[in-house]
Amino acid sequence: MCKKALLLIFTVFSAEYICAQYEDDAPRQSFDTSSSKKQPFFKAPAGDNFLKGTEFMFSLSNGFIFGEISPFAGFKIAKPLTVGAGINGAFYAGNGQGNSGFTYGAHGFLRLNIGQVAFLHAEMRTVNAMLAGTGVLSSNERKWVASPILGLGMAQGTGMGSWFLIGYAPNAEYASTQPLGSIVYRIGFTF
Repeated sequence: MCKKALLLIFTVFSAEYICAQYEDDAPRQSFDTSSSKKQPFFKAPAGDNFLKGTEFMFSLSNGFIFGEISPFAGFKIAKPLTVGAGINGAFYAGNGQGNSGFTYGAHGFLRLNIGQVAFLHAEMRTVNAMLAGTGVLSSNERKWVASPILGLGMAQGTGMGSWFLIGYAPNAEYASTQPLGSIVYRIGFTF
């Protein structure tokens, strides 16, 4: 089920590039790099450089429901480089055994565009979650856990209007709060 969903999401986001046709009467895009006007690498944050958006993740498998939403604000500090921060919240419900609840936290990220539609993603995400009884923690005790997340994403269009991201979270406690363990995926958009 999960493999089919990921394949569907990948197909939707890549359709513009896989199935594109070039019309002879359409204006041709110039790739002339000999222009004497060079863009500076770092620019001060301005109205066009500010972005706000949200990412979400939803999983439904084996009777377990998980939904997460993560609004954020960010700045394009350089043409290929974006930094941002936001809050995140999630709801989960178990398979009729009464294990349901919520998590909340914050995150900060760094995103580096590679090419026109792909990007590398580095993030530090913290959540306050109810963890299973391991060590000194009981099953009804909340705890803050944090994990770096490293990932690769693909944007729809060149303006990062929407994207799909898949990443890896190495912290085992954080992974226990996610439906796919250490594998993290998100769908996002700006507004």
